[in-house]
Amino acid sequence: MRTPDSSPTAEYDRAYEAVRTAFRHSIRLVHRPTVTGLENVPRSGPVIIASNHRSFVDSVYLSALAPRQVSFMAKEEYFTGTGPKGFASRTFFEAVGSFPVKRGSTADAVKALEEGEEILRQGRIFGIYPEGTRTRTGAIGTGKTGAAELAIRTGATIVPVGIMGTERVMPVDKKFPRPVTFTMRFGKPIPAPERRQPAGPQRRALTEEIMTAIAGLIDDV
Repeated sequence: MRTPDSSPTAEYDRAYEAVRTAFRHSIRLVHRPTVTGLENVPRSGPVIIASNHRSFVDSVYLSALAPRQVSFMAKEEYFTGTGPKGFASRTFFEAVGSFPVKRGSTADAVKALEEGEEILRQGRIFGIYPEGTRTRTGAIGTGKTGAAELAIRTGATIVPVGIMGTERVMPVDKKFPRPVTFTMRFGKPIPAPERRQPAGPQRRALTEEIMTAIAGLIDDV
C-alpha cells in the first residue's frame, strides 16, 4: 500500500532532486561557477527561464543550479537511441527533466510550445532559448516569439538568464566537459502582460524586451 508521499509523482520528484543535487555539487566542485540572481526566480507559480545558449551543457547546468526544477526541450534523438549509449542518453535527459521534441517543421514547433504551455499551467518552470539555437560567436541574435506567446497565454513570469563561458566548458568539438569556470546570471523578473490586439506586435515587443534583458546580463561580447 502506498503512503501519500510514495506516489509516482512524489517518487519522480525525489529522484529528480537526487540527480539535481548530485549534478549541482559536481558542477560547483569541478567548475566553481559564479551564479548570481537566484533570488529573482519566483519560489512558486509558472516561470519561463529565457536564456542565451552557448553550449550543449547549458540546459543541464541551468537545471542543476536553478532554485526550482526546470523542464527543457531536447532533441528527440536523445531519447530514441539504441544500445547502452541510447539508454544512458534517454535516462540522463529524463532524469534532468527534459522532454523530447522533433525539429524541422512548424507543426513540431507548435507541439513543443504546447508541451511548454502544459508545464506552465501546472505551475512549473519551463526553460527556453529564444534564439532557437546555439550561438557560435557569443553574440545575441534575434529572438523568436515563442517565449513571449507562452507568457501572454499563461501569465508566467519571465526570468532572463545570461550565460558566459559554457562554450569553453564544452566546445562543439568536445565530447566531455572541461574543468573551466563559467558565469550564470539570473536577471530581474519580467511580468507577463495581458493579451492585447494586434497580437503580433505585442509578441514582438515583449520578445525584444526579453532579448534586451538577456543581453544586459552578458558582458563578454
